[in-house]
Amino acid sequence: MITSKLSVLSASAIVAIGAAAGTAQADLMVNGGFETLVTTTGTLPDGYGFWRGDMTSIVQAENDITPWEGVQMLRFVHTHRTGPTAAIGSELWQIIDVSSFESVIRSGRGSISASAFFNRVDHPLNNHIDTMFSIGVYAYAGDSSSFPSQWGRSELGSRQTSLFSDSDMESWEQAMVDMLLPTATDFVAIRISATENVFNDITGTEFQGHYADGVEFRIIPGPSSLLCLLPVALLGIGRRRRVA
Repeated sequence: MITSKLSVLSASAIVAIGAAAGTAQADLMVNGGFETLVTTTGTLPDGYGFWRGDMTSIVQAENDITPWEGVQMLRFVHTHRTGPTAAIGSELWQIIDVSSFESVIRSGRGSISASAFFNRVDHPLNNHIDTMFSIGVYAYAGDSSSFPSQWGRSELGSRQTSLFSDSDMESWEQAMVDMLLPTATDFVAIRISATENVFNDITGTEFQGHYADGVEFRIIPGPSSLLCLLPVALLGIGRRRRVA
């Protein structure tokens, strides 16, 4: 569980680690920066390349928070796709197509690395501002259309990382998770979420201004032991990119 700030790794460090673990592959996320304005609220995804989950929306700068990259970001709204509930998490999912890396995965060398940036509002007079975000990856066998029925029951493996955000709205904080994929993996689901860890609102506004941006997912072929270098190198403070 991450309790300190995280930052962007320098380009030179990424190159060095990529060279050690094998060639770092291109980002496999679709709309990881939320620059395409689409509907993200709905039932769990059953195909590749789109976001679905609890009530969220894609927005531009608001509440004195500017997107980490580009001109749009994701806002978490409610803990269900229809509105507020007694649940504590607003979750958004995407299924990642890893079929082009089948041989690497079957050989036991399919290490994945996923990350996302998070930010939130701060109201000094309101003690009910929730602070927790998280990212998780989940490996499954079978066709991607089976994800809704397999979720929470049949994953081959999973990893999650939580982040407790600070009150600085000028900075975005990064959470990262990595995992060696089981050799039977056919597809991977990635989840990002905001959690009501301070006060569980069951009516009205559940998240006053909680955001995600810059979600990435990569497969790094190579010995899995080298992937452990990544989390250590990523510790620090992440500052948002200025919009031109």
